[in-house]
Amino acid sequence: KFNVYIMRARVSYTFKIEKQTMKYIDVRSNPKKFLALTGINVDLFDEILPWFEEEHDLYLRFHDITGKRRSGKRAGAIYANSPLPTVADRLFFLLVYLKNNPIQEYHAECFGMTQQQCGKWIHGLTTILELALKSSGMLPAKTMKEFIAVLEKQGGAKASHILLHDGTEREVPRPYDADRQKENYSGKKKKHTVKNAVITTMTAIILFVGQTVSGAVHDKTIADTQYYFPFLCQLWQDTGYQGYRPANAVIMQPTKKPKRGELTPQQKAENKNISSRRIRVEHAIGGAKRLRIVKDECRLRANDYVGRIFHIAAGLHNWRLASRA
Repeated sequence: KFNVYIMRARVSYTFKIEKQTMKYIDVRSNPKKFLALTGINVDLFDEILPWFEEEHDLYLRFHDITGKRRSGKRAGAIYANSPLPTVADRLFFLLVYLKNNPIQEYHAECFGMTQQQCGKWIHGLTTILELALKSSGMLPAKTMKEFIAVLEKQGGAKASHILLHDGTEREVPRPYDADRQKENYSGKKKKHTVKNAVITTMTAIILFVGQTVSGAVHDKTIADTQYYFPFLCQLWQDTGYQGYRPANAVIMQPTKKPKRGELTPQQKAENKNISSRRIRVEHAIGGAKRLRIVKDECRLRANDYVGRIFHIAAGLHNWRLASRA
């Protein structure tokens, strides 16, 4: 009978685990994944990129990424140790953020940077994208002067304009201030929201996005105070604009059911016909809200981000439609 003693040597192993980050060049090779992450396909990305790159180089020649004005002019060089080493990486980084609306800690981890760096890149690149959309002509009008210029480009007084308008609400975090809470509370959505007016064509192109106001403001009030129609047009609207009769507009609106009454079969048929056409404005708003940054709660407050971002989302929607034509 033997007693066998086995001595086990303690061996320590050191593993070097390389941190995985999301790479534009890797995702690009999978078109389905690219569309899911950015909201646009690879062909449209390639169409936007030259405009974005031009504005990127011009902007960074005079500003740093935080928007601070440089003391002198410089070339928009990209440093070798940058977490976003190419302009394409930077556009991809921004589109992924806008499409998915993640918290910044998570988004920073995906791209190998700190949360502070992530915040600076988001705000700076959003400004560059806005400039690219404007220079390409895809950005909707946001003032009456710009709106008139858009209609004049489409023929002005000589053209027969068919337009649709509606309001859309977006959720925002509940304000700390009690007065702001009351101002932003939407009884319709039962949430704290902001609202924008939208004017589109029958082909769902967004021509105008109004100023961002609190969710408690009625759609008709926004229409009365923010825009008018300088040329004769046919205007399609829903029953929320009851009593809205602007100059130069032939109103197409469903007949509202009378109190304790019923609509005639002819009125119901007309309402169905109007609604089937007016739905195009809903499709346009839905196209802009492919980006979850304008569909879900937007947590960014600096640089009037909430006020600007729906305008940018509408510009990307217009570019998506133009690329299909």
